[in-house]
Amino acid sequence: MDSNTITALATALLVMVGIAQIGILIAQRRQSQFQLLEEYRRRWNEYRRYWGTIIFIGRDQDEYYQVIDKEEIARLSKLKESVTNSSPTIWALDSSRLVFTTLSDICLKILQNQIKVGDVYSIFGTEVLRHSKPLRVLLDSFYPNGHSRPDRAHSKVRDEVQDWLIYHDGIRRRCLILIDLLWAEAARLEDLPPSDLKSAADAKIETSSINKKRVISECIRLNGLGKAIHAYRLSYFLKNSEYKKRYFPIGIEKTRLEKLEKEWTVRLLRDYKNINLTKH
Repeated sequence: MDSNTITALATALLVMVGIAQIGILIAQRRQSQFQLLEEYRRRWNEYRRYWGTIIFIGRDQDEYYQVIDKEEIARLSKLKESVTNSSPTIWALDSSRLVFTTLSDICLKILQNQIKVGDVYSIFGTEVLRHSKPLRVLLDSFYPNGHSRPDRAHSKVRDEVQDWLIYHDGIRRRCLILIDLLWAEAARLEDLPPSDLKSAADAKIETSSINKKRVISECIRLNGLGKAIHAYRLSYFLKNSEYKKRYFPIGIEKTRLEKLEKEWTVRLLRDYKNINLTKH
């Protein structure tokens, strides 16, 4: 065996070893991602009570859609009536700290490219998105609520939570970014009713540039210019929840949305008819 053959075999062996090492590193990284996701899944399940408290504060007190049952709502309503201006509302601030810090931590891992948006979506599904409006009411003091102003006690508690988020502006920004990213994933999967997708896409006609700048700025601020490509990739991903434009391959097609709305209406009418038949 001549020297050239030996050199070629050695080179091939080194290449194979290198490929194997890369495969091992990828497998280890994915395993660490799974462990991280399971930790967040466990934590989120533990915080469901606090999550319900946050939604209670973000919604008006008599709104139909809540996360917690009537008994818990009654307990919180009683606690709410005892709030004073002389001391902080501990139960509300504790819920804010646990819920919003967790959402911020998850967003931080996405911005650092340690976990993927789709993996995080598997934890929440559409649970967070179904209540994104009361979340935005708390996260953005200027967000249009569209509801009557809650009573004094409810307003006092809500103001305290909003003030806490203002003082922790990084957490507030990252929570907003996470909601935007989850909306984009839900729109990509068509997991939400067409009316929700449409209303969100309509809103993003005005807010899309703000949302993109926010995710790019936060990603680069945290990671440096070395993550600029990742930052722009995340901003591009947000287009999934916007109306599709001519030169972009992703986004919500209006014709597709109209078709989904028709299918949704037919399904609702069929279900309504079946319910009436069952009653008779």
